[in-house]
Amino acid sequence: MGIWDVKKDNEREQWVFVPQVGVGPLRFGMAPDEVSAALGSNAPVSRLVQRSSGNYELVEAQFTELGVTAYYGTRQALACVAVDVLAGPQVMLDGVFLVARVPSEAEDWLCKHTEVHELDLIYTHAADPGSADLGLILRAQRAGDIVLTRPLFLIREWAENSWDCIPGEEWSRF
Repeated sequence: MGIWDVKKDNEREQWVFVPQVGVGPLRFGMAPDEVSAALGSNAPVSRLVQRSSGNYELVEAQFTELGVTAYYGTRQALACVAVDVLAGPQVMLDGVFLVARVPSEAEDWLCKHTEVHELDLIYTHAADPGSADLGLILRAQRAGDIVLTRPLFLIREWAENSWDCIPGEEWSRF
């Protein structure tokens, strides 16, 4: 695969998103070692550690080969999972693929889905659509000359306060 090649849906692992519970083999609240174990033998390629109240805490682990980034909140509990457009698993919610979609089409689907199910619809500071009720934000990521959806699956508290909770490194990814 080239640097901008996007895996086809049938070449990706297939995951299911269960709102407020988890995505694929990952469950919100997992510790970093549990996340690594759930993802198999794939150790994170990089980790971001920040100092908090005199202690160093893991806030991010990138599993580049799988196309997954795990973000940790207080007590190093899994609070958010970002799926890479190029190499990440395909994730479904109610039979709809969420990864590597045209952003406007994904936004239209989300607007209809939240209306039909009487869920909230929010927009981040970066104009990314989402729903705190679902724990989903549909970000965009560059894939060569186009942009496609890079979904974030997250706990309600982070969805409601995405600017404050999600590490700045995620917002700078495009």
